[in-house]
Amino acid sequence: MGDIQDILILLSFLLEVAVLFYLEMKAWKSLYTPLVFLMLPYTIVLLITIAISGNYGFVDFYYPSILFWSAGLLIFAIPSYVLAYILQKHNCPLESKLHETRMPKILVYIATIIILLFAYRLKSVLGGEFAIGSEDFGEEFCGVGLWGHLRLLLLPILMMAIYFLDKNSRWLWFIIIPMFIVALLYQVLGWVVIPCLAAISLRLYTGKTKLRLSLLLYVLLGVAIVFMGSYVMVLVIAGDTELNNEVFSFIFRNFVHYLTSGTLGFSVDMQQGFPDKGVFDIVIAQFVNIGKLISGDGEMLSALNQLFYNTGVNWTNVRTLFGTVFINSGYLIFAIFVFVLSCIMYLLKLATIRYNNVFVYIIYFFECGLLFMGWFDSYFASLSIIEIPIWSLVLLLLCRMCSPMIENKTLIDATEKIQTGN
Repeated sequence: MGDIQDILILLSFLLEVAVLFYLEMKAWKSLYTPLVFLMLPYTIVLLITIAISGNYGFVDFYYPSILFWSAGLLIFAIPSYVLAYILQKHNCPLESKLHETRMPKILVYIATIIILLFAYRLKSVLGGEFAIGSEDFGEEFCGVGLWGHLRLLLLPILMMAIYFLDKNSRWLWFIIIPMFIVALLYQVLGWVVIPCLAAISLRLYTGKTKLRLSLLLYVLLGVAIVFMGSYVMVLVIAGDTELNNEVFSFIFRNFVHYLTSGTLGFSVDMQQGFPDKGVFDIVIAQFVNIGKLISGDGEMLSALNQLFYNTGVNWTNVRTLFGTVFINSGYLIFAIFVFVLSCIMYLLKLATIRYNNVFVYIIYFFECGLLFMGWFDSYFASLSIIEIPIWSLVLLLLCRMCSPMIENKTLIDATEKIQTGN
């Protein structure tokens, strides 16, 4: 009976995903919507989880945990269809096209200055208490304080540089690679993947890059290389381990563990009866901490789950997006939060149509990148969901203020050269 029930839960979920995907495409005529970013990655990871569960040392998967995603996706879809219906009823456009063709020079100057600062920072922390490649080193290097804020400031510039990269601006690699290295040294894979995913999605959306199977393979290969690179830094560089077949086997098993840690973590947690149930403050920890910082009341609240489960290969404290929200709320608050989150995301999509500005698109696709990682855990308790949009708007303001001056200076210099015959 249990096997039949499990099959029915899985099939009903896959049918729901297929119907929601069809309705979403019909409503928005686009793949690049919040629901798609949230729904498809989780579905793929779920199928991988089911394929490996009970095998290769992994624990069995508890199928009823899928029901929370079935309910969450239905709630998340409501604002999408309502807003699309309103726009279509009033003959409003469902998308817009960007016209910016090159990277603003002021962003290149800012990126160069911050990269030089991080080069100095790297030199100052090397040889210290923590070995390069370790999580402690990443935290000390660019995880907190001024350096943490500068790292976050680099992320929208990194997304912009990847978006504007083409055959006529290959020189952007000179700032992309250093910015990418800073993100990689932080040793949190999500904050490497999300900006790159956001930039690639924007390129696909605007047609700068075509969606092909080869691109998907390159992206998967890139993620695998980044993941392996981070482990090589930890095991070989920081841990002084010899690089051999055993190390590669260990890295591969942990890569599969990373992919399935959210789904298996929530599965085990539900089987145990949710012993880690917390308070809703954890779901919105960044806002709570801002209030604490202003009032000076108490220590900062951590959004990290303190309860670890063994998936058979390694330990996990992540529960997927919907799992983490439910564990720290309850049925009613869960439904309200998911509905409000969807409203915010689709209002952001509406903002991209209304303002047709690359910075607004950067904000939108960055937030969609957080949804994309919903198969892992909730990133919406991080201060980054506020800080990166703020930095993006600050950079927009700087471009509006400084770009005319820079362009005018370039024009004056060119005119003087022509007049002097140089």
